[in-house]
Amino acid sequence: MRTIRGRAMNFFLLYALVLSACGGGGGAQPAGVSVAPTTKSSGTPQSPTPSASSTPAQTPTPSGSTLENWPMFGHDPARSGVDTGDTILTTSNVSKLVAKWQIALGQVADSTPILLANVSVQGATTQVLYITAKNGETFAVNASSGKVLWTYQTSGTSPTQSTPVADPSGTSIYVPGIDGKIHKLNAATGAEITGSGFPATLTPIPSTEKDASSLNLANGYLYATTSGYYGDAPYYDGHVIAVDLSSGAETIFNSLCSNITTFVTSSSTCSNSDSGIWARGGAVVDPDPAMNGAVFVATGNGLYDGVTNFGDSVLSLTSNLSLISWYTPSDYTTLQDDDTDLGSTSPTLLPRQSTSTTPLMLVQGGKDSILRLLNRNSLPGVSGELQTINLPDRLYATPAVWTSTSGTTWIFFGLPSQIDGYELETNGSGVSSLVPGWTASDGTTSGEGTSPVVSNGIVFVAMDGAIYALAATTGTELWSSTNSGVGKTIGPVHWQSPIVVNGWVYCADQNGNLTAFGLP
Repeated sequence: MRTIRGRAMNFFLLYALVLSACGGGGGAQPAGVSVAPTTKSSGTPQSPTPSASSTPAQTPTPSGSTLENWPMFGHDPARSGVDTGDTILTTSNVSKLVAKWQIALGQVADSTPILLANVSVQGATTQVLYITAKNGETFAVNASSGKVLWTYQTSGTSPTQSTPVADPSGTSIYVPGIDGKIHKLNAATGAEITGSGFPATLTPIPSTEKDASSLNLANGYLYATTSGYYGDAPYYDGHVIAVDLSSGAETIFNSLCSNITTFVTSSSTCSNSDSGIWARGGAVVDPDPAMNGAVFVATGNGLYDGVTNFGDSVLSLTSNLSLISWYTPSDYTTLQDDDTDLGSTSPTLLPRQSTSTTPLMLVQGGKDSILRLLNRNSLPGVSGELQTINLPDRLYATPAVWTSTSGTTWIFFGLPSQIDGYELETNGSGVSSLVPGWTASDGTTSGEGTSPVVSNGIVFVAMDGAIYALAATTGTELWSSTNSGVGKTIGPVHWQSPIVVNGWVYCADQNGNLTAFGLP
C-alpha cells in the first residue's frame, strides 16, 4: 500500500566526495547466476580458489566518464547516501535490473559494503567491494564476478557491525576489528600496513565496549565511535576517536567525563557508564565550508548534566574533537529511564538553505519516534528545536538527503514498516520546516528498518526479502528484486543496506549472503 502525503516536488543532492563506491546483499541461486565459494583466512590475507562458474558478468563502464567509488557508509563523510556522479540507472531502465551473482560469505555481515573502482589486482584494474562480518572478518570481493579476492581476520570474542572506509589514495582501506583496533590494509592484497598510528586503538576494553558504527574519514582524520553491547552491560563510555592520518596522533572525546581526554576503562576513572554512540552513521562530518569540518554525533542513554556528561544528546565537535555546542531534549531523564536512546540514528545534515533564517540545519530522530529539526550552526542546549514531528515508529536507520536540480531538498527515512519522503520548505518569513511528501509501504523489516540510498532520482531501500527502487518525488515503486525474471532476491535484513554504484546494486543480508544486481 502506498499513501501520497502532500504534493510531489523536486529532488535533492547533498555533497559528493572525491571518492565513491558500491556494495551488495544476498538471496537464493537462480539459473545463470554465478556463486563464488569463499576461503577463510587464518589471521593473514589469503587468496581463495576462483569460482567454478559461468563467465563473470561485466560491470558496465559509463560512457565518456570515469567509474565511481563508494568509499564509506553513506557514500560521503556527511552520510548523505547519494552519489551524484552515477547516472547509469534511470527511472526508465531500472525495471530491467537482474541478479548478476550471489556469494555465501559463511558469516553474517550486519553492515554495508564499500567499493573502490580502480584497484590494481594482479595487473588488472578491478572494481572491488569490501565488507566486514560480525566476526571481524573483512572480505574483498570482485564487484563484477563475485569472486572473493582475499579475506582478513581479526581476533576477539564480541561482534562488530561497523563498515570499512577507504583511504583517499584508493590504495588502502581501514577496517574494524573485534580486537578493539582499527587496521589499515592494502586494498589489492589485504596485507596489513603498520606504523603511523596503525593499528589504531579504538577501545582498550573490547569485551564491554563495542565498535558498532561505521568508520568515517575527513579533515585528514579517521573517525570512529564506541558503544555497549546488547543489554548495556557496563563498563563502557561512548566516545569518539580521531586519528591524524599524517602523524598517527590520536585524540579522544568521551561523552561521559568529557574533561578526561584519555580512554576511560572503569568506574574508578569515571563513575558514569553508557552514553553509547552506536548509530549506523556514527560520526558525521559537516560538508559546509562555514562549519570548518565540524563533527556531529548523537549519544544514547546516559547521565546528562551539560558540563562533562552528555547522555541522550547531539554533540557538535571541532575536527580534532573539542566540544563546540550540544542539543539535549528537555525529557532527557525520561529517555534515560525508559531506554529510549536519542542516538539510535546519527545526525542528518541538510544542505544550506539560502533563504532561511537558519540556513544550516540537521534532523535528529530517536527511539522515541520523534523527529527534531535543529539549527546546527549553534546547537541550542536543552530544548530549542525548530520543529518536532511524530513518526509512526522508532528511527534507527540513517536517512538519505537528496537535492533536486531546482534546489528542493528531500529527506528519506527508512522505518521498520515503511519509507517516508519529506521535503524541506522555507516560507516567506524565512522559517524552514519539514513537510510530508509520500509514504511507501512496499515491505517490512522484522527489526529496525534500513538506510535508503539515492541514485539519479531513484531511492533504493532493503526490506526483509527484497530490495525496492522508488521514484524519489512520488514513492512509486519502479522495481523490486522479487519481480519475475530478476532471478534472485535478498534474505532478511537488520543493519544491512544497499549501495548503488556504476549501475549496479549490492546488498548483504542476515543469511550471510552478498548479492549483486545490474542491467542485462
